[in-house]
Amino acid sequence: NIVIGFFLFRFFDILKPPPSRQSERLKGGLGVVMDDVVAGVYANILLQIIARVLL
Repeated sequence: NIVIGFFLFRFFDILKPPPSRQSERLKGGLGVVMDDVVAGVYANILLQIIARVLL
């Protein structure tokens, strides 16, 4: 699960689906952090769906 979660996070971090792209425009370090938070949320949602379907 951890490895799949990591790759999902990297996928969404590189892809930058909305609102990740918009959050990246925030000033200072907040934009960098929020971009990663949004990617993590997307990865978590997809990982939870995968876990429910396969288990």
